[in-house]
Amino acid sequence: MKVHVLCPASSVTGGPEALHQFVDAGQRLGFDMAMRYLPDDDPDPTPGVFRLYRPRVVREVVDAPDSVVVVPETGPQLLLELRHARRVLWWLSVEHFQSRAEAQRGAGLTGASPLDFVFDPAQRVVHWAQSEYARQWVAQRGASARLLTDYVRDEILDRARALRDGPREDIIAYNPKKGLAFTQALMQVAPPSWRWVPIQNMSPAEVAQLLATAKVYIDFGPHPGRDRIPREAALCGAVVITNTQGSAGNMVDVPIPAASKFDERQPGTVPQVLRRIAQALADHGRLAAELQPYRQWIERQRQAFDDEVFTVLSALEADIVAARRQRLERLA
Repeated sequence: MKVHVLCPASSVTGGPEALHQFVDAGQRLGFDMAMRYLPDDDPDPTPGVFRLYRPRVVREVVDAPDSVVVVPETGPQLLLELRHARRVLWWLSVEHFQSRAEAQRGAGLTGASPLDFVFDPAQRVVHWAQSEYARQWVAQRGASARLLTDYVRDEILDRARALRDGPREDIIAYNPKKGLAFTQALMQVAPPSWRWVPIQNMSPAEVAQLLATAKVYIDFGPHPGRDRIPREAALCGAVVITNTQGSAGNMVDVPIPAASKFDERQPGTVPQVLRRIAQALADHGRLAAELQPYRQWIERQRQAFDDEVFTVLSALEADIVAARRQRLERLA
């Protein structure tokens, strides 16, 4: 069985890193793995930060019955080019697919999006989900998805362990690219002594240093999957406070105390969140200790991911062997 993974070139966000982690894990487990970057006109397409995963890069995909082609939810239309290979759609983010589907409808189309072919049983698309949120979303559309998550790489884990026991300040860190309107509503009525620091224009080391100095990290934006920054914030010792959108809406993907999750769409949420932040600033040690199970869960994710990779690839291999046997029986 040959496994080909299609990955956007020159992208260093969480989704492409998961694709690299998958190829790396499959290689280490003994599977025949290869990465194809799109577009494929770069002679050295693996981003520097992902070279530690050492993917084998190919320029062509083998469209054969004993091949598997994996694409992220950003490229479902690529599956339509295949005629023989097993087609896998890995849901690294629900929102990206929804945006593309809405764009298709907005281009003068009505009714179902052309991308909805992925839910047609006749198409035999295999679904994997990076989060429980995505798994449930796919199930609501009549398809079944196996859980294949990701993990925080060792470099980030080691840096967080080295920093998290240092001195803290009354800093609330936040991502200005997510949920900024609600964050600004909090800032407008918060005590002037609180410092709000956006995570922007920072190196990975600077982000870690901020999260290891801040007492609180808030995230009131969309959670399209198991996002990395909340996990890194917890590893660095910050108290994590989120909303209940996307993957933050369940305790499988973001298993932090329920007292630290708020639905900002409801009236009266701003003072509730401010009270929780005040508790974290005044009693950081106790609230940070409540996240110890979350940190331990994050630190075990690499082994869990290897187990998931072995499970999903072994299932595909068994399906391919069964299909080959059926073809031979028909020819006999």
